[in-house]
Amino acid sequence: MKLRFKNILKLLLIGGFFLGATTHLQAAPQEDKIDPNKVFYRYTTEQGNKVISQTMPPQYVRNGYEMVSISGEVLKVVPPAPPEADAERISKEKKAAKEQAKYDAQLRRTYSTASDIEGAKMRNLQELRNTINILDANLVSVRSQLKNQETLAATIERNGKTVTDDVLKNINTLRAEEKDVNAQIKQREQEYQQASDKYDQDKQRFIEITSTKK
Repeated sequence: MKLRFKNILKLLLIGGFFLGATTHLQAAPQEDKIDPNKVFYRYTTEQGNKVISQTMPPQYVRNGYEMVSISGEVLKVVPPAPPEADAERISKEKKAAKEQAKYDAQLRRTYSTASDIEGAKMRNLQELRNTINILDANLVSVRSQLKNQETLAATIERNGKTVTDDVLKNINTLRAEEKDVNAQIKQREQEYQQASDKYDQDKQRFIEITSTKK
């Protein structure tokens, strides 16, 4: 008789344990298990009044709301949406952070040390400088040829003769070439400075993201 009583008591204790656990799980519903057909929405109107309804009016969604059960238990809280200005700022900040992370990852893949960046800078700038030097030499040559043709034209005119079409054509062609080479030199000089600045920025950022923070 005592043995049977102990068994019954044990079963009651076990049953009570599982019942308590089940009740606890039901008291803490998970967000992804909320049935929208079995909840009410509590929100604030434009007049400042608290309203509980089975539907959520779209015009009040941005103000935030609560999802509550039939018994009044809060199942989920949806915070107010940020103002449009803040939302735009937050969106830009997220985009900038994403681009920065992509840029940092590219730096890590490309270089192992800051010295690698300095070496790449020197090689690239040297190539650009060589190109500029070649253009400078071309410009000197074009100007020399142009001066010769202009001198020839002046000599012909002083002798009372008419400058031939070939000489005039050469002068116009050389003047156009001089202008074109000058533009190329300016463009390459800009590229040189931009490349130098970019490598300096890359090096500074690489040091920042790889240095040990104390």
